[in-house]
Amino acid sequence: MDFKEVKKFPYIKYTTAWKGTPAETKDVAVPNVYIVVGKEEGKEILSSAVKIAFYLGQWTDGIGLNPSLVKAGRIPKILINDDEIEKFKDRHLIVVGTNNKIVKALGVKFDGPSLKVFERDGRKILVVGGRNTKEIVKAARFLADRVLAFKAGAYATFFSWVKVRGMIEHREFVSALDTLRDSRGVHACGRNMSLAAPMMAKFPPEVKKVVKKRNKIMYVELPKALEEKDKEKAKKLWREAMITCFQCHQGIGIPRLRKFEPLADIHSKHQRIAERYGLSCKDCHYGITEYRGYEEGTVER
Repeated sequence: MDFKEVKKFPYIKYTTAWKGTPAETKDVAVPNVYIVVGKEEGKEILSSAVKIAFYLGQWTDGIGLNPSLVKAGRIPKILINDDEIEKFKDRHLIVVGTNNKIVKALGVKFDGPSLKVFERDGRKILVVGGRNTKEIVKAARFLADRVLAFKAGAYATFFSWVKVRGMIEHREFVSALDTLRDSRGVHACGRNMSLAAPMMAKFPPEVKKVVKKRNKIMYVELPKALEEKDKEKAKKLWREAMITCFQCHQGIGIPRLRKFEPLADIHSKHQRIAERYGLSCKDCHYGITEYRGYEEGTVER
């Protein structure tokens, strides 16, 4: 399994949704994939595909619906069968199972539960495979539970965290506290901490110390500062928590826990969020957190 390629697969994209209505909104996260199941696959494989679709839905804001699509009777699909891929060419593919035309055309073989990434005709294809149904279901469960669920929690946390900083800047303490405690906002990180719990138990003491500090700030000290409407203290605590995030993500003073660079077109939404609050990159990225690059070996200054 090429885990780096699986983590960086373009599962979503940002678009303008609800066009032509008062609710028109930019930067809406929508699926950037079709989930494909062979017409002859059994119920277990189909159920696995549905689970993947569910967790992808946790990450997205909607399906990219707009009035023109509704008028034309074309509600966007997420699940398709292998006979339909030529009709739906505008997204990449997650192919669940091996009893389908795509896997046969690729000629790919499996020696166990696998997630393999290919590119064909300008499309990226993530194949969820194995030697039998049991192994395919196991690979699908990993994709849903360990990749998509983790990403849904990570990006909900990250973008909400940036919003909290903007709210502090404008003294919107009640909104900042709500965002901090929202189960789908900053607290969505709890999902990731739960998923990472078995690994965290094996972390060296210096890593556990950083995680403990981060949790104390995020769940105790920062909420208290917001309740007290103390802008400067809240800004200071927010900054201290950001440094702990950088320690784990960039390997500052401790082993680096995130082994890959995120996709710039997904990750960079946080810059647009910050700009809406009148913040620039330099308001947060300075000193120990100056690094702002997305591709390995590059640093934006």
